[in-house]
Amino acid sequence: MGMKALEGIRVLDLTHAHAGPICTMYMGAMGAEVIKIEPLWGEMTRMSPPLIDGQSPYFLFVDRCKKGVTLNLKDPRGNEMFREMVKGADVVVDNFSAGTMDRLGLGWETLKALNSGIIFASISGFGQYGPWSDRRSFDPIAQAASGYMWTMKDAIDPEGPPVQATEAIADTIPGFTCLIGILAALNHRNRTGRGQRIDVAQMDSMIGVMQSFSFWGLARTTFRAASRSRGVRISGLHRATDGYVMFSLQAGRITDWFREKLDVEELTRELVEGWVAERTVKEVVDILAEIGVPVAPVMNLDEVLANEHAHAREMFVKVDHPVLGEITEPGFAIKFSETKGDITTPAPLLGQHNAEVYTELLGLSKDDLEGLRKDGVI
Repeated sequence: MGMKALEGIRVLDLTHAHAGPICTMYMGAMGAEVIKIEPLWGEMTRMSPPLIDGQSPYFLFVDRCKKGVTLNLKDPRGNEMFREMVKGADVVVDNFSAGTMDRLGLGWETLKALNSGIIFASISGFGQYGPWSDRRSFDPIAQAASGYMWTMKDAIDPEGPPVQATEAIADTIPGFTCLIGILAALNHRNRTGRGQRIDVAQMDSMIGVMQSFSFWGLARTTFRAASRSRGVRISGLHRATDGYVMFSLQAGRITDWFREKLDVEELTRELVEGWVAERTVKEVVDILAEIGVPVAPVMNLDEVLANEHAHAREMFVKVDHPVLGEITEPGFAIKFSETKGDITTPAPLLGQHNAEVYTELLGLSKDDLEGLRKDGVI
């Protein structure tokens, strides 16, 4: 395999849960050396149920492509070991509550003094400053605080209660927001030689991608409500004889193609629902795809896992785990022509790379490591 896009970049990864780990996982997939630094008992996601032979599917997903070490940052020796590693690193990422790194004596001013080129990125619920900066947050908190949960109800029941989206969307978007920031900071450093501080908040990240704020500010409506009002109500979920299909009709040529196919003067919701209800999912999808209507079957997870297009795009890969053996995980979503990403390195066992990392980076001996282990430093 050829050179990867982030080859030669070393990342000290202090993250836990989801937002931080998915950011650093993608860096590892693009070739960065990511060293995941955990407390001696392991980070919280390792124990996220269900556990299979002691392994959490959540951890196995978000912490691939990393080396794993344990380190007690509250111990003076552990703290000093981290400082030494910063001197040879390119990026430090954490998603502790705001101010935690400062309390550990590892804030921006300290890290910058150790390495003027270091890029120090933090993800938190509400950022490093502002009236809410000291509040803790997880995905549903950020969905609620950003207004995202309120807009979600438009898709279910406009008169009903707010709805929480699944798949940790308010962790994933901040994670990728942080990734964009890190890549931009690396480019800036290439031109200037200077590192910088990156402050990413879950609330900010969600607000930043919500088009409903533009609709609300100008027309006191949401994106979903505006979509319904401009005649796209025929679009959406429809039931076929053996399942569901989703298609999108915008005013214009695509709607005309559909109307011509059905040979009717006007499309109505009732007419379209009746047409779909008489056909199988495959029949509806084949007909609409042929005439250029955006359409897809609503697939369950087994159907996606078996989908020929997903496999053609290498979106499911085999990972050889030291405890579980061969497992299937989602693949790398960015397709590079020159620097192919690889996301098949399994998530590390707790402290799996202690000897390798601390020997190579800090020059510690086997006896040194054993002493640190006995003293609760690693």
